[in-house]
Amino acid sequence: MPEVPLLLSTIKTGILKTMAKNRNKNKVNNAKSNTVNNGLSSALGLPCGNTYIANPLTNLATLYYNSSPVLLTLNWVPLTYAYKSNGFIQTAINQIVDDAFRNQGMIIDSETLDTEELEKLRQAVYDYDIEEIKDTIRWGELYGGGVLLANTDQNFELPLDEKQLKGRRLQFMASDRWQCNANGISPQLAKTFTLTDNLREETTGGIIIDSSRVGVFTGVKAPYLLRSMLQGWGLSIFEAIIPPLTQYLKAMGVTLELLDEAKIDIIKIFDLANTLLSPQGEAQIRKRLQVAVDNKNYKSSIAMDAQDDYQQKQINFSGLPEMIVQIQYLVCAALKRPYSKIFGKGSNGFSSGEDDLENYNTIVDSEIRTPATPMIKWAVGLRCLQLFGRIPPDLKINWKPLRVMSEKDEAEIKSRKLADMLQLVDRQIMAKQQCAIKLTEDNIINFSEEEIAGISNEFEPDNYNNAEDLLVD
Repeated sequence: MPEVPLLLSTIKTGILKTMAKNRNKNKVNNAKSNTVNNGLSSALGLPCGNTYIANPLTNLATLYYNSSPVLLTLNWVPLTYAYKSNGFIQTAINQIVDDAFRNQGMIIDSETLDTEELEKLRQAVYDYDIEEIKDTIRWGELYGGGVLLANTDQNFELPLDEKQLKGRRLQFMASDRWQCNANGISPQLAKTFTLTDNLREETTGGIIIDSSRVGVFTGVKAPYLLRSMLQGWGLSIFEAIIPPLTQYLKAMGVTLELLDEAKIDIIKIFDLANTLLSPQGEAQIRKRLQVAVDNKNYKSSIAMDAQDDYQQKQINFSGLPEMIVQIQYLVCAALKRPYSKIFGKGSNGFSSGEDDLENYNTIVDSEIRTPATPMIKWAVGLRCLQLFGRIPPDLKINWKPLRVMSEKDEAEIKSRKLADMLQLVDRQIMAKQQCAIKLTEDNIINFSEEEIAGISNEFEPDNYNNAEDLLVD
């Protein structure tokens, strides 16, 4: 039996050692858990460790934050109302299209057609077709896709029979990608289009039109990922100006609010709280304010109690006009338009604005004229079939230079050309009839066909004694 107390004592000693060991272990763990590894660099978000990822200049999160996966081009209803409500948006679209065709800037040329046929073709295009072509380009700029439809008396669903077009009805109609949908993966590969005409009750399901009757003008070219989302159409020109456009609209809204609060009259009425507690308190306060306002407006004076007070608060607009102008510059830069074209204000300082206009003319050529040339050539070719029954193989669409010379510069150039031609005639290098034709073509001196026919086309070497006199005065 004496072994039992010894066993119990041994067990008790082991339990006490285990408890002591656990207490020491908990102290160490608590010491570790209470240790805080904080630093100023972490609190301020300073680059540390992997500087390539943490550096804000190389961090792609900033780019992602300022990019939007939402396509404004697909939201055509807000685009339509924005075009309706904002004058400078209309200007950004209409101005560049009108400038591209300014002063009959589109030149139709063909050596196969004679003078009368060519003039007849030009007259028909500018009388009946040019405005529809311009509208198609406008909707292409706004919606990312414009459609030009050839309306004839043939069945819309069948391919256009060009041989039956001479002397028949041909009328072009401008539409956009939302009213005239391509029945396919892209407008370039679609075999048919569906035109929705809500003005005719019997065509609520749409009119099927063969692709041979459709000319297409796409907007800004889109990369593959976006092009697949757009079903082959282009981007609206307003996709790239959403940030500066939002800044401009907010700045104008803030300016309007500031104008409403630019000058505020503050009238402090003695014992106002107790007055409002009385049954007629509100009416008395309103009458008191109305009397003060009437006297101030018409008599430029205010009568009040000695314990009342009057103050006037006025907001300072310093720096606001300059900020709005800078935002307007951002909008113009995103649109690739000169400031004078969008907001109607000329250049300041020593700049004459010629550099801006030269850049703008280049944009007109690259953004409007060059992309629209295939569609225009297709439309002019159909007009040739309707007028003459054939398409000239050498039909060309050329464009006049956009730069407008002053009257003085133009007169000097014409005088120089005239002097050079007369000198060529005098040297017997050009015949007189050739000179008259060239002067008429260059619009320097206009000769009629009868006058040109009556001018000699022969050289007169007898006027010179020696052959060397032809080249030397």
